[in-house]
Amino acid sequence: MSTANGATKFAFTTEPATQGSWAAPTRQQSSNMRGLIASGKVIMGQVMSYPSRQVAKTLAVTGADWVWIDAEHVAWSQKLLVEVIQIINHESGGKMIPIVRVPSKTAFDYMAWSLDAGAGGIIIPHIETTEEVAEVVAACRFPPTGHRSYPPFTFLPGLTDTTPEGETVFSLANKHIAIIPQIESRVGIKNIDAIMAMEQVDAVMIGAGDLRLDMGLPVGFVGTEPDFVEAMARVTAMSKKYKKSLMGVAIGPSMVEERLRQGFTLLVSTIDLYTLAFGTVTDLGTAKATAEAYMLKESSRVS
Repeated sequence: MSTANGATKFAFTTEPATQGSWAAPTRQQSSNMRGLIASGKVIMGQVMSYPSRQVAKTLAVTGADWVWIDAEHVAWSQKLLVEVIQIINHESGGKMIPIVRVPSKTAFDYMAWSLDAGAGGIIIPHIETTEEVAEVVAACRFPPTGHRSYPPFTFLPGLTDTTPEGETVFSLANKHIAIIPQIESRVGIKNIDAIMAMEQVDAVMIGAGDLRLDMGLPVGFVGTEPDFVEAMARVTAMSKKYKKSLMGVAIGPSMVEERLRQGFTLLVSTIDLYTLAFGTVTDLGTAKATAEAYMLKESSRVS
């Protein structure tokens, strides 16, 4: 994203055929989500909440830049979560980057399992302080930055540990894996300046729905209430100040435009739950209306 003559210009990711430039050297390693975010491009993602291998295989070939696997609101088994991360990496040919929203900000075991499986980033819900972010960074970075243990399946010498010259699987993972705190409370908004100032924070997810609930407002992704508008303006200002990307839900043209105006570059453009529910309602409604119109026409013709 660049600004010239007061106008904001956005760049988009390239065609799916070249998205593989962000892929890791092997499918066992994490793709370069940090690099993709730092590119400043507008990158389109989707939410996968259904714990299903078949859903993972389907979404992996849809051409999104990344997919957010939601393990906060869905009780994923550890085994299935690992398998789905690997399915997305393999089925997409490394062109779609799986990231995981872990169950909580202290779910360090889920962070380790997800990253060892090849996730390109971690979204951490309900972050409010820099101390909480620092604990996550320590769990997700290899020494000397953190204390993450080496992943044995990623570190099979000569088989899965391929890296560019001068890099190891450890240094490359530290460069590739994105740390994305989710801010969704008034306390988090108050501390967002300090959180965005942290070097290891790559992007900030704004949980608009929970933020509105915390403010005593009706649930939703957008709103015009003064407190909410002021909070979102602060988010935008801090993003510009620290040149940190913003992630958020942006479903439909009007919400996409609003998020772009607010400076968001990581857009969640589709959620499998909504797509299934509302897509089914729309299709059924269309079929019912068509059938009723046909029957009425036939009845008129016969009579």
